[in-house]
Amino acid sequence: MRVEERLDRLENELAIRALAHEYCHGADKQDRARFASVWAPDGVWAVSDEQEFSGVAAICDAVTQQWDAFREMHHWTANHAVTFDGDDPDCAAGEADVRVLIVFRDGTRFRGGGTYLDRYTRSGGVWRISRREVGGVFADGHSPTSTPTEESD
Repeated sequence: MRVEERLDRLENELAIRALAHEYCHGADKQDRARFASVWAPDGVWAVSDEQEFSGVAAICDAVTQQWDAFREMHHWTANHAVTFDGDDPDCAAGEADVRVLIVFRDGTRFRGGGTYLDRYTRSGGVWRISRREVGGVFADGHSPTSTPTEESD
């Protein structure tokens, strides 16, 4: 692989990794425009096997409902692996682990995590998330119904 090809690949991977960061910042800071900016126009957010949202407006409406229920959200992503489609230079896949802390309006806390399985597309030179599936969800000792005195670490 030539230096120019390696540099192009590295720049594309960095742009894709930035999507994961912007997703977290947009969600955690309740910044609808920032959150919307990571999604392809026809993007799909599959938050569970039973629930998915299609299109930027529906995805943003869904996160807004979360903001209404949560006083705070904090996401941390790690282990972000990006794979490029050998046949289509404008498609890639990714997998990242996520840890999350949610504080509900009543002060109840939830701490857990999961895995994001992503598909990315590039249009007009800009990478976006075309599909994000949330899987492997777990909680660590906290449940949305527990009070801070009932929580265990």
